[in-house]
Amino acid sequence: MTEIRYILRYVKDLLSDTEAVWIKLRDPNLREAQLDYMLRYYYWPMMAFASLCVFLLHGNGVMLNSKLAFDAPFSFEYALTGMVSFALGFAVGPSLAALVLRETFFRFTPIAIAKDQLELFVHYSMSITMVISLFCAFLPNLKFLTFLHLYLIYVVWLGAMSYLDLLTSIYQRVFTIVATAVIFYSPAILQYILRLLFVH
Repeated sequence: MTEIRYILRYVKDLLSDTEAVWIKLRDPNLREAQLDYMLRYYYWPMMAFASLCVFLLHGNGVMLNSKLAFDAPFSFEYALTGMVSFALGFAVGPSLAALVLRETFFRFTPIAIAKDQLELFVHYSMSITMVISLFCAFLPNLKFLTFLHLYLIYVVWLGAMSYLDLLTSIYQRVFTIVATAVIFYSPAILQYILRLLFVH
C-alpha cells in the first residue's frame, strides 16, 4: 500500500503541482528525495505495473506499434516482446539519460550537480513519460494524445529551476531542451533497438 499511495500522490502532484514537488524534493531529509527509496517504492513498482499493462495491451493488438489486428487472438509472443522492450527501455533509460546529460551539458558548463541528484531528477521526469506512454497505449486510435508528451518540457523546466537550481536563463533554457530530448528519447531508442533484436 505504501508504494501505491506514493505513486498516485507523486504522479498527481507532478502533473498538477509540478513546481511544489520539485521544491519539496530539495529537502535532503525527505524520504522521497533519497534515490534508493524513490527507486524501491516509486519507480520500480510503477514500471512493473506499467509493464504488466503493456503485456496485456500488446498481446491483444492494442498498442500503437503492435503488428496484431485489434480483434486478433491474444499473442503471448507479441505480449512478451512488448513487455520486455518497454521494461528494459524504462529500466536502462534513466541511467542512459543521466550519463548523456553528464557527458554533454554538465561537461561543457561550470555547473556541478551531484550524481544522485541528477538521477533522481531524471527518474521522476521519466516517470511522467512512462505514465503518458501508458495512457496513450490504452487509446491507440487517438494518436493526437502523443502530444501529451510535450508536458515533459514543463516538468523539466520547473525541475531545472526549482530542484537543480539552474537559475541562469541561458543555462535553464539549454538544459530544458537537451534534457527533455534525452529523457524522452532514451527509453524510446532502447525499445526500438530491442524490438529490432526480437524480430531477428
